[in-house]
Amino acid sequence: MKTWDAIIVGGGVIGLSLAWKLKAHRLNVLVVEKQEPAREATYAAGGMIASCDPNIPLCLRPLVDASAQMYPTFVHELQDEAAESVDLRNTGTIAYLGSDDTADLTGSRRLTETELRHLEPLLKLWETAWLLPERSVDPRALGQALIKAAKHRGVDFVTGSPVLEVLATDGRASGVKTAHSNYSAGIVVNCSGAWAAHIPPVPIPTRPVKGQMVCLVPQAGIPHDEPLIQHVVRTPEVYIIPRSDGRILLGATVEEAGFDKRVDPDTIQRLRQAGVDTLPELANMRIHGAWAGLRPGTPDDLPILGETTLPGYFAATGHYRDGIMLAPITAQVMVSLITRSELAFDLQPFSPLRFG
Repeated sequence: MKTWDAIIVGGGVIGLSLAWKLKAHRLNVLVVEKQEPAREATYAAGGMIASCDPNIPLCLRPLVDASAQMYPTFVHELQDEAAESVDLRNTGTIAYLGSDDTADLTGSRRLTETELRHLEPLLKLWETAWLLPERSVDPRALGQALIKAAKHRGVDFVTGSPVLEVLATDGRASGVKTAHSNYSAGIVVNCSGAWAAHIPPVPIPTRPVKGQMVCLVPQAGIPHDEPLIQHVVRTPEVYIIPRSDGRILLGATVEEAGFDKRVDPDTIQRLRQAGVDTLPELANMRIHGAWAGLRPGTPDDLPILGETTLPGYFAATGHYRDGIMLAPITAQVMVSLITRSELAFDLQPFSPLRFG
């Protein structure tokens, strides 16, 4: 029977990034995904690399800053290997923030009315608009590029096969059991997001947090040579994310709704109206699609990164709204943990052991 050095449970951006990087360390890697890779939270995400969000917990700030700095190199390497663009945009974010929110954010500055009008002439004017040095990426393109790059490096995939249990032999992880077969490896990493809690024997306390989003595109027959907006825009009611192909995303709700992924038409219309209130020209665009995704929340709203009480069984999940942003650094620190290399960050606040 074939065995692997590491099995990654879950094929979202976190699991795929880790599998891709582990393979660079000459480990044989298998990704086991319950459906299709990159089709759950990754597929539903907005893709903001919101490193200047003032709500980021202090203990998470070093990982956020490092991941944001890594992103251009991470994407360059990925696009070179996958031969596909992930639409990394470096134009920055215009955000409605108070002065206190930006006090500790390097590179942020308050915009005058003239500056705001120059940067985004179609935006509604605000009293306190800030320019933040942030990026954005297309998560769907990122997911597909990671799949392609991982396969190029020789990562194996098993899809349509939920993991039922992490297997143990002589007191340490030895593989996983699915409905169809067992797979053997000395290392198992739970990267299954909101579904991480469903895999025994070690409890990984994640829960789904629903987020609804809507995509707008230009009306047929209306010229759209120039994009309506260049920057990501964040307000208390909505965020607006432009894509290079002319699409504009509006998001997102935060709902404790279990595993319900149904889209509510009234909620979508509220998001659209909030977008129009901020960028009135959006009223001339049509709804192209709407969806809901399930973010992995945790009891303390911090990621879960590290080895569990079962030796050889690791968790890399619970990134909540920051999975896309934290993918590069998560892959790096998890590779260090798995290969027993020196760690550059204090991961104690994110240890699975903090939950008892």
